[in-house]
Amino acid sequence: MTSPAPLAERIAAARPAAGSLAAWWLGGSGFIFKTPAGRQVWIDPYLSDVVKTMFGVARAFSAPITAAEAAPDFVISTHWHEDHLDPGCIPELARRQPTAKFIMSPGAMAHAVSWGLSPRQITTIVPGQTLDLGDVKLTAIVARHEAGVPGWEVPDAFGVVLDFGGVRVFHTGDTDYDARIHRAVAATPLALATLCINGSVGNMNAHEAALLAWQLDARTLIPHHHLLWAREKIPAYETLDPNLFADTYRKLGGAAKVILPTVGGGYTITAGGAVPN
Repeated sequence: MTSPAPLAERIAAARPAAGSLAAWWLGGSGFIFKTPAGRQVWIDPYLSDVVKTMFGVARAFSAPITAAEAAPDFVISTHWHEDHLDPGCIPELARRQPTAKFIMSPGAMAHAVSWGLSPRQITTIVPGQTLDLGDVKLTAIVARHEAGVPGWEVPDAFGVVLDFGGVRVFHTGDTDYDARIHRAVAATPLALATLCINGSVGNMNAHEAALLAWQLDARTLIPHHHLLWAREKIPAYETLDPNLFADTYRKLGGAAKVILPTVGGGYTITAGGAVPN
């Protein structure tokens, strides 16, 4: 069996048909979407190992693409925590892609500007706002990401619904379970919903994520934020097995397809759902 081409080559070669998207998981909470027009929308890319430097927690795997290889048109950071607004890659992306637009919360902007990003490259957004980016509309969705770590609270964290001409994707970002989320999204038909499941530092656990998923009108589900950090001991309260999310969702009666992602894995998304490549 031959190994897949490097991710950067697969992204460059992808030619999504009309009415579809190409997508890839970067690990953590990071996703890339490519439109039929060739535009790339990146969400929460964490490509460095800066959290090891800051907190002693290393990556569990190498980043599947480097900032030098990346070619985003839009980069969305759902909050300013380092694994979502990466100080090891965001400034480099901004330098290498001067026409790229960076979309983030006001709190995240304060960090990004201090790293040298031009305010002209940044658009801020808060829950309830919608941005029209041409072939994609972006709506910020409420999130409740109470990290419980002094100095690292993020009251302006958000999730996002991306509407690619009727192919809609909901990305939770980092959040605890909150009924305001499903009230904001439940009436929106989704091709894909991606949900954090790790259950620590202000995030849903696998059971809570399954409940939220059950309350959505989604064709496909992908859990995330369960495979990023290398740890010798996993706290008992963390729910890092994506099968736990899938099993709980099925017990609730959920009928959507659940995809357990692989780092660098690719997907084709239409209004009818997502399928692995």
